[in-house]
Amino acid sequence: MKNKIITSLIILFFLVLLESCKKQETTVKETETIIPVTVTAIDTTGIDDYEEVSGTVSYIVKTPIKSIITGYITAVNVKTNDKVVKGKRLFSIKTKEAIALGNDVNKLDANLHFGNAVFISSSSNGFITAINVENGNYVQEGDVLAIINDLNNYGVVINVPFELKKYLSINQQLPIYLPDGTSISSTIKQFIPAVDAASQMQSVFLKINANEVLPENLIVSVRIPKSNKSSITTVPKAAILSNEIETEYWVMLLKNDATAIKVPVQIGLKNQERIEIIAPKFKVTDRIVISGNYGVGDTIKVKIINSVQ
Repeated sequence: MKNKIITSLIILFFLVLLESCKKQETTVKETETIIPVTVTAIDTTGIDDYEEVSGTVSYIVKTPIKSIITGYITAVNVKTNDKVVKGKRLFSIKTKEAIALGNDVNKLDANLHFGNAVFISSSSNGFITAINVENGNYVQEGDVLAIINDLNNYGVVINVPFELKKYLSINQQLPIYLPDGTSISSTIKQFIPAVDAASQMQSVFLKINANEVLPENLIVSVRIPKSNKSSITTVPKAAILSNEIETEYWVMLLKNDATAIKVPVQIGLKNQERIEIIAPKFKVTDRIVISGNYGVGDTIKVKIINSVQ
């Protein structure tokens, strides 16, 4: 009887132990994390090394329209923000004498045209940015009647650290990147012959090649090319991870469709989008994780949700 009881207790112990193991196995399976990731292939076409600087859409010449006589404004033919062409009549002015005596003198001799107005025309193509007079105002010779932003001197002004000037030259073509993600071409036309005393940056004027007229003071970006390196292995910047002091770098490499592993790398040239991997040597078929890779272990279970080139 005693042996039967002992045997029953042993069997019960093993049953409890087996059930506990099953529960632990279930818990492990339930807590196993699968991370959704985006992957990309490596690129071997090369990389451009450039410095990105900001610029501002500007009219570097603002033309004042001045009165050439003293008299009264008799007509204002434009409004602020109007686009004008060279030769367009903007204002009409009559002298005090023409207003007071014009009709009487013309009655004596109609060929004199004494009371005719003097027309003030635009001296350039551009946009009216300011009108300083109204119809009936009295003006003196030399008074500024309006300001025109000169379209012939319209473009982008960038501020370049002086050490980068060696990468630029007159008539060099540079793309201008707009805030909406598009770009337009431009040509370097002028180096402003001065540097800012505090920042030691020099202003450079780029003439926009397109017919598109951008709003003044729009902030854009321009990339100054420094060098080009071809036939190297690069990955998007998002693929490269590092420690806090940036002394160690690694990527998460797909071992198969369900697993990614940590691979230490040595990096080289980089720009705003891509980074060169010097070592180890990857195959063109290798896939690198570019999202879902932050703060993970050396080996992770993954689910591929997107693949980009």
